[in-house]
Amino acid sequence: MDRRQFLKWGSFLTVTVATGGLTACGGGSDSEPQDTGNPENFSFVHGVASGDPKPDSVVLWTRVEGNNGKRPVVVRLQVSTQPDFPPPSLLVNQPLMARPEWDYTIRNKVTGLTAGTRYYYRFLLGNRPSTVGRTRTAAAAGTPLAQLRIAFVSCQDWNANHWAGMEELVQQDLDFIVHVGDYIYEAVPGGSRAGNVEERHTALQLPNGTVLPDGSVYATTLDDYRFLYRSYRSDPRLQALHAAFPMIAIWDDHEFSDNSWQDRQTYDSDDDLTPRTARRRAANQAWFEYLPADVSLDTDNPSFQNIQIYRSFTFGNLATLLMTDERLYRADHIIPEESTGRAVGSLFFVPAATLAAAEAQKIAAAGNTLTPVSMLGDTQRAWWQDRVGGAATTWKLWGNQVSLLRMQVDVTQAVANLIARALVLANSALSSLQSAIADALASDLRAAKAAGTYANLAYTALRNVLSQAGIDAATFDANIKPFIESRLPAIALLDRFILNADQWDGYNAERKNLVGFLKANNIRNVVGLSGDFHAFFAGQVMDDYDAATPAPVMVDLATAGLSSNSLLSGFRAIVDNDQAFAALRELVYSNVGGAVVNTFDTTLRTFNPWIRHADTNTEGYALVTLTPDKLSCTFHTLKLLDGGTAPAQPATASTKVLEVVAGTADVSVL
Repeated sequence: MDRRQFLKWGSFLTVTVATGGLTACGGGSDSEPQDTGNPENFSFVHGVASGDPKPDSVVLWTRVEGNNGKRPVVVRLQVSTQPDFPPPSLLVNQPLMARPEWDYTIRNKVTGLTAGTRYYYRFLLGNRPSTVGRTRTAAAAGTPLAQLRIAFVSCQDWNANHWAGMEELVQQDLDFIVHVGDYIYEAVPGGSRAGNVEERHTALQLPNGTVLPDGSVYATTLDDYRFLYRSYRSDPRLQALHAAFPMIAIWDDHEFSDNSWQDRQTYDSDDDLTPRTARRRAANQAWFEYLPADVSLDTDNPSFQNIQIYRSFTFGNLATLLMTDERLYRADHIIPEESTGRAVGSLFFVPAATLAAAEAQKIAAAGNTLTPVSMLGDTQRAWWQDRVGGAATTWKLWGNQVSLLRMQVDVTQAVANLIARALVLANSALSSLQSAIADALASDLRAAKAAGTYANLAYTALRNVLSQAGIDAATFDANIKPFIESRLPAIALLDRFILNADQWDGYNAERKNLVGFLKANNIRNVVGLSGDFHAFFAGQVMDDYDAATPAPVMVDLATAGLSSNSLLSGFRAIVDNDQAFAALRELVYSNVGGAVVNTFDTTLRTFNPWIRHADTNTEGYALVTLTPDKLSCTFHTLKLLDGGTAPAQPATASTKVLEVVAGTADVSVL
């Protein structure tokens, strides 16, 4: 028997050695499966995939579909350096077993490969081949590399917009793809989705599922999660993307449950009081079955933490990539939803001072440890510090699900700015005083906030400024004061707010700890590759965003959803449908001549000077080129749906190029 073709069985992640020797994962029988010919009623309908490229190995994946009474099916794997698989070039020609207990998926780690080399692979059912996939191993650690080209993507919702960006990505020349989460969305919408998604993505119906008050249904069982992965993988565009490049993937929340933490779901304000261990384990297993990741799952472990997916990669002397898990170990949100009765005030639009005080209280109660306010958990945090501290490469990339950038709005100042602009539009003689008017009004509004009421607000500062323009007390009381008060929000909104406490803004103490570690150890060229927020962002990660003079330490690049609703659309829904926020509408968008104008980008840039680029009304993907001297990132904004049809190629409507020069902690918009 050819030693290269020998394989042990007994575990779902099998291992094949391409060049001599034998290995296995999990032990088992020394006999290999017998190739019994053409398996009945089975075919390849979900494509092939590769992932987790290392200098000497890669994980290969496929699934067979059919029915034979739930018996195992023999599938042969072939790996070659040639796309036509001539027999002399075969490095692997190995029968494998697709087992029903793993939903007939196969995950095989091929070892003994040559670093920095392209390989081709395919699977066979008898003499019927799958699609041919191509993959590439990583350059060996320390190998001088002139360039590395990758894409990073996030949020590919079947139920929103389109997947034309995948077709475009396939045409790129990439070393690998980084997926930072939301590969699937666990909830399928109820009712009609007309106008929201391409017609070729038909409505999905879960085998089981649980119905939410809005009529949508969320995955609950292993069958549900498997159904979602099978559905997503049925699209030939996603299949082509997997066949073209190896993928390094991590999950975010929707692979389990929206805004989740550990094994807790958050659909209702008190949902997370109840563990959902069985549901979390089902989500873990389905992800493990369908993503070609070099990780292990312990089904005998009854915990929901029966899988570890955080891991690291090295690409020559150029880049280290850390992929972190920011859901399975994170503590509850600093302000639980139960305390506010809804997500607003807990996860979204949270008063910054309230959030900071709650975090400090939790830290103090835990003996000044980060455990109750951690996103990574103590063990993973130590691992992150060890890996980034020991990285000997020029660049340290962090595959990070949720943005590290502070995103805040000082509503008091923002409202004052809006009213000042409106006053100037109504009276052009005030144009030279617009800035002074805004600052004076903000001062008056802060006095009202301190008093807890608008009653008896004297507008002392504003009256003084307007008196310079000849506006006397009687004119102010008769005209200016009613004009202002018709535009004031509820006094509770006169505060500085954190937009999203499900991101790193909600785990600020741990963010400061991690960034402080980089600063204390002079670790440079660290760049976050982030997702989740359905918008493009680029900016500086500061050592302490609340300091008088925060110092930049690293850069965060956040990609928009590849196929999602935009961040702007979500905030538009709030200011349009929640009367409490109606007075803030112009901070999000304005209506000019019947056209919607995005003002949200400007609002965010105004109150977050570390943000160098923001585009909150977009879908797309990011391409990154690394050299020893710089990191270049191109955000690709995709065209809109044309009725129910994805746009024709090229799918990109526009691009934005950003650059990080080695040795700096800043990003330039070119």
